[in-house]
Amino acid sequence: MQKVERQKHKDRGRRRLIGLLLCAVLLIGGVTAGILLSNKAREEEIKTHQHLTGAITQRSAGELLSLTVTQRGKNSWTAVREEDGSMRLQPEDDSMPVTWLVDESIAGRLTDAAVNLTYDDVFTENRSDWEPDAEDFGLKDPLVTAVFRYTDGTEITAHFGDSADPDDNAYYYMTVDGDDRLYAVAAGTLEDLNTEKELLHPVPALEIRGALLDRVTVKNGDGTVRTEWALEGQVSDRDAAENWMLTVPIIYPADYDAMKNLRDSAENLALGVYIGEAEDEALARCGLDQPTAVIELHMAAGSTGTVSDQGVYDVVDWEERTETLTIGNSKSEMVAYVRFGDEIYTISHFSVNVFTETNPLSTAARYTVATPLNSLESVMVEKAEGTDEYRIEKIEESQNTEQTEETPQYRCLKNGEEISYDTFSAAWERLLTVTVSGRLPQDWELKDKHTKYTLRTVSGGAHTIELSDYDGMHDAVTLDGHTIFYLIKGGMTELP
Repeated sequence: MQKVERQKHKDRGRRRLIGLLLCAVLLIGGVTAGILLSNKAREEEIKTHQHLTGAITQRSAGELLSLTVTQRGKNSWTAVREEDGSMRLQPEDDSMPVTWLVDESIAGRLTDAAVNLTYDDVFTENRSDWEPDAEDFGLKDPLVTAVFRYTDGTEITAHFGDSADPDDNAYYYMTVDGDDRLYAVAAGTLEDLNTEKELLHPVPALEIRGALLDRVTVKNGDGTVRTEWALEGQVSDRDAAENWMLTVPIIYPADYDAMKNLRDSAENLALGVYIGEAEDEALARCGLDQPTAVIELHMAAGSTGTVSDQGVYDVVDWEERTETLTIGNSKSEMVAYVRFGDEIYTISHFSVNVFTETNPLSTAARYTVATPLNSLESVMVEKAEGTDEYRIEKIEESQNTEQTEETPQYRCLKNGEEISYDTFSAAWERLLTVTVSGRLPQDWELKDKHTKYTLRTVSGGAHTIELSDYDGMHDAVTLDGHTIFYLIKGGMTELP
């Protein structure tokens, strides 16, 4: 039998080398894992401890002298507590004039955080457990460092780091000078202290009262009027909401819904962040020396009322006044600079664009009749075949002593004779839905008017609607003497 020789393994040396390399990798991996496990164990040791809560200090508000806040990457600011409990921003140096009072609500939160500095947990009692990893906790360059000074001469310096609960950011790391412990502090405390200097300035409320608004003017930077809407009549008129006119760049009755949106937008205007005093350099920097627009909101003298939480109707009297907002450059995609009085703030682009970017023609009335039935006193309809007058009268109780819920409160007289009020009411509601069909071209010619409606309102106002031939299918519509739209023939539904 032929002898079978043992096969030689030429790659045995290579396998031995690979084995040594694998051992080295495993050794390095083991060391790395050991370090990671050690760090993780230390973090777990910090985080899995007995839950502790307590206070760094608890004092009365009157014991606070001042506080200084330094935010990460920003300059510090100091606020000093006044005797009356208010807080005043301290000048950056002695050469600067006395600065402004801090917003009252913000001052209250700052004071509370300073005199009731509490913690929600203690991660470790030992500085050596956290100090080597201060950067990991966001404490090497803290988010906020706050220095609290009290009337008894004591001082507390607290450093606030990154979130200790990344899932919902409910707690943050905190350390206190002279204290070895690493704390967890509620997010609310950090949020109160993490306030930019500009936000400390009180922001005045514009207090635009839509019920008293009787003129809205938008001007260009050079002072020329771009768009204007004005109320016809008094703000106290029952039908005031339907009596607005677009006066620039054209004269035409304004749409009820468009004006309601404009008045609501005016009431919702609010200033943003304080920027500074309206000095020449600041005005130029913010583009307010050559503004993009000027919004003037004129309010008539009058009274407004609100119901308090106690159910009491409170009436406030207001004098005639005009609020002016001068719009400058954009600060960002969201806000622009605005001058209000002698100060500069930010304001939302969205809130001012309602006034500056609205196409004036889009606010012109598309409805031919805008007077609601409860504001109507009479209507006269003049046509070639004759004239009819409808008058609405309120039924006095003495005229009908047996009134029931089904008894109408009003009656309608056509040419002096009573007709069904319900029938007239239904016909009037149909008229209120009639809208124009389109805009007349610039080269159209006004022809003789064949139909005229004259409306008189309970507030003493009057409106006219006149129809004239435009083409074979349409009539030109003239509202209160102004013509820009046409209406399909027969579009004005008939009255009974």
